[in-house]
Amino acid sequence: MKHLKKTPSSLLSLCLTGLLTACGGGGGSNGDDLVPSEEGSVTLNGSVFAAPVRGASVTLSDCSSHELAAPAVSDEGGAYRFSIPSDYLNGDLCILATGGVFDDEATGTRDRPAGRLAAFVPAGGMGPDASVHLTPGSTIIHDLITRHGQAPDDARALFLATFGYAPDLGVAPTDATRPTTSDKASQRAGLRAALFSQLTMELGLLATDQFSLLEALARDLADGTLDGSDDGGPISVTGTSVTLPADILNRYANAMYEFRAGGREATDLSNAELGTLPFAKLALTDNYRVEYLDDGAAPTEGKSSFRLKISDADGNAAPGLAVSLMPMMYMSGMAHSTPVADVVDNGDGTYEATVYYLMASSMMNGMSMGYWKLDIMVGGEKATFYPNVMMAMGDSVKATLKGGQTDMIAAMDMSGGMDMGHDMGGMAVSEEPRSYYIFKDALMAMSGSYTLKLFIAAKESMMSYSPVYVGASLASGGALAGLEVLSMNVEVSTDGGNTWTPATAEGTTGIWTATGLTGLTDGEQAEIQVRLTVNGERKTSDGTASGLDAILLLTPGGMSMPM
Repeated sequence: MKHLKKTPSSLLSLCLTGLLTACGGGGGSNGDDLVPSEEGSVTLNGSVFAAPVRGASVTLSDCSSHELAAPAVSDEGGAYRFSIPSDYLNGDLCILATGGVFDDEATGTRDRPAGRLAAFVPAGGMGPDASVHLTPGSTIIHDLITRHGQAPDDARALFLATFGYAPDLGVAPTDATRPTTSDKASQRAGLRAALFSQLTMELGLLATDQFSLLEALARDLADGTLDGSDDGGPISVTGTSVTLPADILNRYANAMYEFRAGGREATDLSNAELGTLPFAKLALTDNYRVEYLDDGAAPTEGKSSFRLKISDADGNAAPGLAVSLMPMMYMSGMAHSTPVADVVDNGDGTYEATVYYLMASSMMNGMSMGYWKLDIMVGGEKATFYPNVMMAMGDSVKATLKGGQTDMIAAMDMSGGMDMGHDMGGMAVSEEPRSYYIFKDALMAMSGSYTLKLFIAAKESMMSYSPVYVGASLASGGALAGLEVLSMNVEVSTDGGNTWTPATAEGTTGIWTATGLTGLTDGEQAEIQVRLTVNGERKTSDGTASGLDAILLLTPGGMSMPM
């Protein structure tokens, strides 16, 4: 296959995406990865990694079936080395490994026969101190280019958009089950390789089928979408009876959770150091097809509404099901849930769903705070999504008030830390004031005035948040008695607390509506004060009598925008 020689600007693009250690991308490579071996020559080394592959035959070619050096054999750590004329770096290079054995990360089985792993390096894409590590991710990109006609930059961008990361060829992966370095980039590269091992197991394939799976994934992705099929129909994994499921991307995302929860992972990576998980919007259960429909609106901190389209195994709409939401945020050292609304059945196989996210999973600068795992319970079965929840900017999305000394809940001391899949044992139980979260639900113009809808939920524990209304029974932990909500007043002021408008409850939904609000102007942000009283006790910003009411900065006719 012919490829245009990279121009300086396209080479810069590769540097920016982290392909080259010579451009400052990545870490974990050897300091002598590419050094002069004799005048006019360079020594190129790297590793073969699906976990380290030892005894693999590694070839170097110009991507047009012309080998450029005698084959190398990977050592016990998966390392290989070539000595080549430096002029070879001016053309495309393909590095291909076949055979050898590896220890499968997901199953723990040792000395499994390895298959084919590869990497593509574009012309001019290497310089001093660079190395090339062959991984499952680099293999898929290699195949997109050499087998499916993608341009190198396009193949890399497609992989990044699909899987949430782009492999850095200069980072030496370390086995996620027995890491030999504390370098975060190396551990992350090793973990990402292990996910393909986990996915192989989840699909019911043998460890040795992983390499055929990589070929199938590349074929699937070649049409731009990883959905289990191409123009020829469902894609089979060569040498097996397995075809890629339509929710293959969702299963890849779930492989991260399952691998970490399975107890075999031994990296030091926190949940915030994993990077972004793919937000696949189709999940298959044993009997249902569940689609997450958001009309292009990204989930954000605060209220996030979407629809679920559910059909049965025959493709028929499936109304009348019991559907519920179970969101969980996995941060570094802790995990917590968030309030949700009851799911509404539209009667046509679609369901209205709302999550009130307490926090974003991604900061505005792209830094990860962890990730959200959203389980959808459908008729006793579970579909899982991993929404990337963005920060909101502009208007307020929520405010928090605290209970007083008579309104306490059990609290956990999270100082011992808890990551996804790790034990919560050993945490000390203490007390904390109950938190009341007041979310903006809607602000609408109505006949010359405005109507404000609020959703109010109380924290019961890190895992439970309940809507608050008269008649609600709020639980407490330990020896603390539960709180029965016998009376409740929600009042709204648009003039700094001089006048107050009462809000009324919409049944047991946690929604409170204040109508006839004045003093607001479309397009102008205003300070709206909310006063909350439960069982005669006013809830405040710090739980004391001198504390403040809730303040929401809202713009009539506007909205909170994702950052």
